[in-house]
Amino acid sequence: MENGKTYGKQTPEEIARAAQEAAIKSAMEQAQLMLGNIPGMNMQDMQAQIMAQMQAAVPNLVDIQTQQATMGTLGDVDADTVCNTGMKNMNDAADITQSLMNLDFNADDFFDDNDSWEIKRSKDGTLNSEQLRLLALGAPILVYNDEYTDTIGHQEYVDSLKEQIRSWWEVTDRESAFEIVDWLLREGHHAEADRVLAAMRNGQETEGIDEDKVEDVSLITDYMLENSICDMNSVPHTAIAWDLVRIVNLGRWAFQCGYITEEDMWNIMCVADETASANFSSWEEYGMSFVLGRGVWHGDTDDCQTAYEIVAELLKNEDSPWLQLSWSD
Repeated sequence: MENGKTYGKQTPEEIARAAQEAAIKSAMEQAQLMLGNIPGMNMQDMQAQIMAQMQAAVPNLVDIQTQQATMGTLGDVDADTVCNTGMKNMNDAADITQSLMNLDFNADDFFDDNDSWEIKRSKDGTLNSEQLRLLALGAPILVYNDEYTDTIGHQEYVDSLKEQIRSWWEVTDRESAFEIVDWLLREGHHAEADRVLAAMRNGQETEGIDEDKVEDVSLITDYMLENSICDMNSVPHTAIAWDLVRIVNLGRWAFQCGYITEEDMWNIMCVADETASANFSSWEEYGMSFVLGRGVWHGDTDDCQTAYEIVAELLKNEDSPWLQLSWSD
């Protein structure tokens, strides 16, 4: 529809191009949700690599496009040809989507070491000070995902977001959202890690605790000590902040997906706030617990380093809600 006039249907070439672009758009949305706003990552370069690898995975892609282009407009093609071409385009799109799932990226190709994490603010004034403080509890993931730290906003890719929280936590409605909030509070990824931390702190044996978790906690605490992220006196006593940050964002995501009300969302954040206040006395303590928890999550020092970079920015950047809002307010 343009200027009130309705034009004819798309040509087979246009249909194929639209299917290809839709597949790429879906892949890029998934990449953004999974990878977040990684400093220095050039999404245009990533898209170029997707195209290159798609071409390798579907070698006849150009031939498909060229052949369809010679067919001209739909007005010059009989109905059977249009139908067959449409079916072929759908199959080609399916092949493209499958090839995207099998791509092998070298993430280092997309980084610029000179870039740093950005703390974004909308300055729309929609939240009061208490709401801003509650949202600040989820700030590390807001920064990671390149989202504003001062507004609940609206998720641009709601369908992709719904699929992500369904695949991560099987959250599909209000009941399942609150079940995961409860699980993150009681257990999540912190409960077993905290048992290890308590045993280490008290010089006790870790017998009876999951061996993999013992190794993960030892790996990450050693990394934090060796890289001066903390010292022996400031090793976090709990990894619960990792789960609290996720609770705040899960509440936000569930609201954006339409599974819960705004009141539900703030109530979820209040629960996270009560637990955070009972365990920490400052944003710094909270942040270091997040750093530990994210590292222990996969037993990955890279995850720990990423979390530390984000927390360090939140503790020094003048735009950070952690500097603008008192921990105890």
